[in-house]
Amino acid sequence: MCLGFVVTGELRIMSRQSVDRFDTVTMAFHWGMALVIVALWGAGHVIEGMIDGPPRSELIGLHKVMGVVILALVVSRLAWRFTHRPPRSLPSTPAFERLMSSLAHAALYVLMLALPLGGILMSQSGGHPVTALGFELPLLVGKDAALHELFEFGHQSLGWVLALVLLAHVGAALRHHFVQKDATLRRMLPGRD
Repeated sequence: MCLGFVVTGELRIMSRQSVDRFDTVTMAFHWGMALVIVALWGAGHVIEGMIDGPPRSELIGLHKVMGVVILALVVSRLAWRFTHRPPRSLPSTPAFERLMSSLAHAALYVLMLALPLGGILMSQSGGHPVTALGFELPLLVGKDAALHELFEFGHQSLGWVLALVLLAHVGAALRHHFVQKDATLRRMLPGRD
């Protein structure tokens, strides 16, 4: 890595990695967060089907910890993205697809921030603190049944929206790889050129 200034004068950390593929840290964020998000989504649906009791409480606690982890990861990933430019779109990618890709990525970032924040608000408005890795998060909202219902509905609804956007994201990547046979997916796979 080397420090450099871009033409605009902003300080950016420039990677020596190829401009034709994503850097290793971005790939680690991408695939690591994908695994955590799938686990969170699955755990959320398992929780809904469980009866109250210690196993459900333990899974809820794990779900909260993973939610805080994903929140920290998305903030870190945004900071990394700000300082590390992604590779340019492939020249063969039409302008409409570039626009849709940008909108989908923006939606993913918004959802990856909104879901854990909404989960924290849902938990706290239900009178339950959020503790992660031995630390209790600051109270953002007090116990309030009406707010709790609102946050619960929002959290569950955004979970489904995230699932749909992720399916579109995966579908687009697979289309690029198997139908268009371009390098879009390979640029995000480690150890591939």
